[in-house]
Amino acid sequence: MGIFSTVSGFMESKNFWVDLTLSKIIGNDTSETVITLIGSDFIQKNLDFLIYDLPFFCFLFGLGVVFLIISLFVKDH
Repeated sequence: MGIFSTVSGFMESKNFWVDLTLSKIIGNDTSETVITLIGSDFIQKNLDFLIYDLPFFCFLFGLGVVFLIISLFVKDH
């Protein structure tokens, strides 16, 4: 993100990916609802699993699948 923002700052152009957040994708109200709905214990447990237990190639494979699904539905590039 830092690299994208620095490069687009030098080029004086606005880049879509620089300030992309969850609230920009699904909206402010929806993202606040999701954040308050999910408990911190659930997030902590899953992050511990991702960081300590899951093999790295599984993480990369899952990330690739998520990006593939997003790219199938997002048509505005």
